[in-house]
Amino acid sequence: MRIGTLNMFQQGVDAMIDRQSDVFRTQQQLSSGKRINRPSDDPAGAAQLIGLSDSLDTTRQYQRNIDAIRSRLELEDSSLAAVGDALQRARELAVQGLNDTNSAENRAGMAQEIRQIVDELIGLANRTDAAGEFLFAGFRGQAAPFSHDGAGNFSYNGDQGQRMIQVGAARQIADGDSGLDVFMKIPAVGGGYEDMFTTLYTLANDLEADAPNGTSVQQIDNALDNVLGFRSAAGARLNAIDRQETMNVALIERLENTRSLIEDLDYAEAASRLNQESVTLQAAQQAFVKVQNLNLFNFL
Repeated sequence: MRIGTLNMFQQGVDAMIDRQSDVFRTQQQLSSGKRINRPSDDPAGAAQLIGLSDSLDTTRQYQRNIDAIRSRLELEDSSLAAVGDALQRARELAVQGLNDTNSAENRAGMAQEIRQIVDELIGLANRTDAAGEFLFAGFRGQAAPFSHDGAGNFSYNGDQGQRMIQVGAARQIADGDSGLDVFMKIPAVGGGYEDMFTTLYTLANDLEADAPNGTSVQQIDNALDNVLGFRSAAGARLNAIDRQETMNVALIERLENTRSLIEDLDYAEAASRLNQESVTLQAAQQAFVKVQNLNLFNFL
C-alpha cells in the first residue's frame, strides 16, 4: 500500500491538532476548576448536571417560599396575640361593669375604653404584611377586609380563600387564615355566629345605658377561644415549615455534593495529565518535522 506525501502530511497535522485539543481542554479544566466545561467533555455527566441544577433551583425556591410564609405566619401570630390581649382587657372591663358597686358614670368610662378596643381590633384585623397585602383578606389582599359604618354595622370585604404555598416536592402549607373565620364567625351564646366587633360594640352600648349583660363575658370568652385556636394552627404551621426547611437544607447539601463529585476537577490528576499531553504533543511535533524531511526530493 502506497502512502502519498500529502497523506503523510495530513495525518501528521491531524495528530498534532488532536494533541493540541487535548492540551487545550485540560488547560481549560485547570483554569475553571471544572471537569466538565461543555457537554462533549462528558455527555452523560453533563446530562446529570442539568438535572441536578434543576433540582437545586427548585429546592431553593421552596426555601424562599418558606421564608415568605414564615414572615406572614409570624406576623399573623403576633397580630392574634395582640387581639387576644385586647379581648382579655375587654373581658376584664365586662366583668368589672357587672359589679353593682359601679356608678353609671363609671360604666360610661368603661364603655369609652371598650370603643377604643374595637378600633384597635379593626386595625389589627386590617393589618398588612411586608408586601402591603392584608393578612386576613383571603385572596383579596389588595383591599382592607374590615369596615365599620359607625353605627354598629361591621362588614367583611375579603373572602375565605387560603393560599397554599409549595414548600417541598410533596408538601404545601397555608400562609394565613381568612378574617371571616378568625373575627366574624364566633359561636354565639344563643346559637349561630357573632363577630367580635359587634360583641364589644353591644357591650359598650350596655355599659353606657348602665345595663351590663353577663352574656357579653361569655361571648368574649368564645372569641378568645377562637383566636387561641387560630394561634395554635399558625404555630403548628410554623413548626411544620421549620421541619421542612431542615429537610430542604439537607437535600440541597446532598445535591451539591453529588454535583461536586460529577463536575469538580481532580487537580492532581489534571496536572499530571497536562504534563503527559504536553510531552505527547511535543513528540508529535518532532515526528512531523522528521517525517517531512524524508521527502524523496530532499535526496535528489
